[in-house]
Formats: sequence, C-alpha cells, structure tokens
Amino acid sequence: MGIRPAGSWVRPLIALAVFATVSCTNPRDNRAVRVDVIGETEQLVEPLRHSGTTAGQLMLGATAQGLLSLNARGDIIGALAESWIVEDGGQSYIFRLKRLTWPDGELVRAEQVARLLRERMRANPLLLAGFTPDVRAMTERVIEIRLDVTLPAFLQLLAQPELAVIARTGNGTGPYQVEAKSDGGPILLAPAASSTDLPPESEAEDEEAARIERREIRADRASLALVRFRAGHTDLVLGGRFQHLPLIPAVGLTMAEVQVDPVEGLFGLAITGSAAFLQDVPVRDALSRLVDRTRLAEALGLPGWRTATYPLPASYELGRLPSAPAWSGRSREDRIESARRIVERWREDNGETPILRIALPDGAGASKLFLRLVQDFGQAGLRLDRVAMDEAADLRLIDEVAPFDSAFWYLARLDCDAGLLCDPRVAVRLAEARKAQDELERANLLAEAEEATVAFAAFIPLGRPIRWSIVGRRLTNFQPSSRGIHPLNALITVPN
Repeated sequence: MGIRPAGSWVRPLIALAVFATVSCTNPRDNRAVRVDVIGETEQLVEPLRHSGTTAGQLMLGATAQGLLSLNARGDIIGALAESWIVEDGGQSYIFRLKRLTWPDGELVRAEQVARLLRERMRANPLLLAGFTPDVRAMTERVIEIRLDVTLPAFLQLLAQPELAVIARTGNGTGPYQVEAKSDGGPILLAPAASSTDLPPESEAEDEEAARIERREIRADRASLALVRFRAGHTDLVLGGRFQHLPLIPAVGLTMAEVQVDPVEGLFGLAITGSAAFLQDVPVRDALSRLVDRTRLAEALGLPGWRTATYPLPASYELGRLPSAPAWSGRSREDRIESARRIVERWREDNGETPILRIALPDGAGASKLFLRLVQDFGQAGLRLDRVAMDEAADLRLIDEVAPFDSAFWYLARLDCDAGLLCDPRVAVRLAEARKAQDELERANLLAEAEEATVAFAAFIPLGRPIRWSIVGRRLTNFQPSSRGIHPLNALITVPN
C-alpha cells in the first residue's frame, strides 16, 4: 500500500486554523475545560459498548463509578465505596458504600450495585484474567467480594473504568452528568448532583467556579485533535498511541510537549494464523529473533521508550525474574543468521513460505512499524502483507495496558481463551494457580506457565505500550498516570 507523509495531509488542516490563537492557553482562563480524545463519537455516546477504547473509558470514568477509582497518578481511591477492608488472608473484600443517589433521586443500594457489577465482570472476561469473583450484598450499604485465592492487585482491577456501575436508565453517579450533546458537537458535562467530590452547580460559590467545573468532550481522529490543540481550540488531547506519534512534529509540536504515561502491559505481535509455517515453534522463535527492536525505537522516535523481548515486565508473583528467550543475549548478526537457518530448513522440508498477513491499526506510526518488520523479516526471505485490525491475519498487534499488576493478567491475555495460538499446558497451569491456596505452590505454577509461554513463542514482544497526552498550561493538576487513565475532575484547580 502507498504511504503518504504525515505532513502532506496535516498541513492543510493547520492552514484552516491559522486564525486561531496558538495553544498558549491562559492559565487563568475560567471557561469549561475542553478535552479532545482520540477516537470516535459513538465511543463517547455508548461507552459500555466501547469500554475497551480510550474514549469509552474516559466517559465511563466521568459519568459513572465503580466501587473504586483511580486518581490522576493512577493510585486507588474510593468511588462508590467510602471504605473497605480485606479479610481472610486477602480473599474477602468488604466495601461500605457512600450515601449516594442515582440521577433520578433513587438511593444507591448494595444489592443493585452488586448485580450491576456482576454484569460488568461477565462482560469483560479478558479484564478478569480468568478469575470469577463472588459478588454479593451483605446489607443495604455493604458489599462483599470473595476470591478463591489471594490476589494482592485485586483492588487495582476493581478501579478500572470497565467496571463502572451504570443503572438500567443509562445513568451513573458521576462525578459528572451529561448536560448536553449535539450531532457533531462536543458533549457537555456538569458536576453530578449525586457526587460527593464536586458540588452541584446550584451550590457553586460563584459563576466562575461553575464554569470551570464543566467539561466539553470531543472524540476526534488524531490529526484533527492535534491541530485543534495547536490552534488553541482545546486544552487537552488524550488517547495518544504509537501510531499517532509522527503527527506531533507534523502539526508543529515537539516531543518535549508530550506527556508520556509510565504504563506497563503488552505491545507486540500475537500469532493468530493457522498456516503450517506458524505451527512450528522454531519458526515462531525465529520471527522474534529477526525483529530489530533498537531500530524500531529509533523509527518511532519516542525518547526513553523501552523495548522488550519477553512478555512480563517484572517478577510479580513468580518468585524469580521473568524468563528470557535463549537468544536474548546474542548479537544481532548471530540472531539473524540462526533465524535464516531455521526458515531455510522449513523451506527444504515443506516448500515455499507463505506471505504473512499482519493486522495493524491505521496511522503513520503503524506504517513505520510495518516497514520495519518488512525489512527485518526480509532478512530471512519472508514477505509480509498489511491488513486492517478487523481482517483475518497471521500476526495481530496487541497493544494493551495491564489493568492490574499480576502475572495472571499477562499469561491469561496470551492464553487459549483469548483466541490466540497457545500451549494447552499453560491453560492447565493457570487454572491450577487460580485455585492454589499455598503461596509457594501458586508461584511455582505461575512460573511454569510463564516459562512455557515464552518457550511456545506465540507472542513477539516489541516493548512497553505507548500512551501519551498533550496538555495545555492551564491544566496545572494533570499528571502522567501509571494506568494511562486521566480523571476529568483532576485536571485543574477550581478557584475559591
């Protein structure tokens, strides 16, 4: 496919905005905070259906709450729950609800919250990494969640926007409520009357505070969002990923203006095809050897980006360092030569290698990744074809932030239930680890599953996920987040 330079189509957009003030927004400005999130409008309008998108998560976090939430840094804070305790060695979590009401004035009760939370958990199986928490109401304001085993990071999971609770009417408990929306225009948010964190408009101390508490939210394609920021039409751009990075210099911004979130997760190519070529473990391992991650980092151009050769970024529950592939300490030349030999042996035994279809998102950064892979895989005479993310593919990009810090999530995300090529032994070990009561036994089972996952070589790690924002100067409370989630009520200080 032909690739147009980013600047060739971004510059006309900039020309349309030359009348506007450049993005040196006045820190004392008291108007509503304007936010552009990279995505589509329907993701904002129907966030439950699109809870896996940045736009959907932003709207869920703004208009609904789970038991817990995340602050600007990504730390856990109370949301529907005003307090909680952990009992039975970390298998029982008991939450006491705040005194809140739904937008229609009905009291928020534990039985209703428990039922809705169970529904959200069933709707997000990959998020829960195979766990099946038992959620029940104990009293009108108390909920208990029980696990089969201890999971220290479980509270991080409960704070994810995908587990926000929304009533049948489509309304949540805030901290914001939709004030107005129009076709093609922004969605206007005002502080929810039921929120205990923000006062309702009628109780705002003055008109200035009432205005600055409002939010105007748009979902735009990345190029338009950045041009609007450059022209001073928005205060914040959220949802930046690796594929959008080349747009930053194209619109006249610099990498120094980018706020990068220190997230962890999975960013790499999962084997999804059924071709005989990819059923061979040494072949899959050879593909990972061929990738020049150093040059990929140079192509993407994000300073400090950390590459990866194995899935887990930390030990977590393993009790040891993550496993590295056998070739990880070898020189680039040795890795290429050994990969060539593996591919050539396969050709001698089986015939010509197939053209590999790689599913990647749209965007200039994804084009850079594809061109890098064309060169790297070409070192072994392999040919590639780029396809869209919703098309059939042999390799498919996974670009996801870990919702909680646990080996369970990483291994389950690469397991059979995720629809990927997998080692059935891993599924067995994970199932056993989810039931193991002894901490040492659980660590050993997870370590076996992790070692088998790396040896099976059905995932080609590239690096840590890339999440970034562009932030106007008036948003003095904005902070990079370890979860890549930015609460709209934690962007700016409301004047007294």
